[in-house]
Amino acid sequence: MKSHSIKVILTILMCQSFLSFGQDLSEYEKVYYAVPDPIETDDFTLSVKNGVALAEYSKLSMKITNNSNDYLIYYSKESKITMGSDEYTPKSKTCLITPNNSRSRTIQVDGGESFRQKNYSFEVKGLYRIPVDGDVQKSADFKLPASSNGFTDGNFKVVLRKYDASTKEAKAQFECTYQGDGVALVNSANLSVKAKKKGSDEEVVYANDNKKSTSKILHKGDKVKFTALFHIPGKIVDMQFATMHIMWNDTFIETKEVPLEAETFEIEMDEALTKEKN
Repeated sequence: MKSHSIKVILTILMCQSFLSFGQDLSEYEKVYYAVPDPIETDDFTLSVKNGVALAEYSKLSMKITNNSNDYLIYYSKESKITMGSDEYTPKSKTCLITPNNSRSRTIQVDGGESFRQKNYSFEVKGLYRIPVDGDVQKSADFKLPASSNGFTDGNFKVVLRKYDASTKEAKAQFECTYQGDGVALVNSANLSVKAKKKGSDEEVVYANDNKKSTSKILHKGDKVKFTALFHIPGKIVDMQFATMHIMWNDTFIETKEVPLEAETFEIEMDEALTKEKN
């Protein structure tokens, strides 16, 4: 009799455990979730918040902090949200995180019968480290005004799309196509321009003054447009008439993606908040 009672109790507990994972909480219009502890590694820190679920979708906000001096990239299509026996792929754009910076993404799944679950797991896969110490493509200086409309060096094809110059400002718009099998880092903030001073053979060098210049990640066949913008005082160089040369420096780097180990959040319903909000 005693043995039979223990079996009954164990069966009840197992059923309760099963129901708590995969149970539609239809009595609530919206389910709210507690904030789990962040996950920290040498390469990154992950944190999630604002988890909510309605019948038709479930979403949360994830912040990725890059703890390294390399780039990180996140492909949400490789991650997985598991609710009971059902698995879903999050919908989110690819996210590039520059060294020692953070970015956030809304992670959302839909398409199921109901997402108002008491708990679920979020497996964060698709994080890669992109080393910055790759192979720098050393390209010859590019003459402005241009004597050719572009060049191809290694796995990088660069085309000049437009060039305008006045005494106060020079602007060159380029398009770069990556043709290799690895990963390309294109950062136009690294380029600069050199020109001779008025009435002198002395050269001056000025950095790209385009504040919107950012790093871009390219895979084979990808293209990116960027603008080089220069402001040299007219008393030093009259850019409208001067011959100048763009120095590419570390603008084009070929590297690779290094996959990072997956991490998992266990997302639990915040019962108090859910009752308060419904």
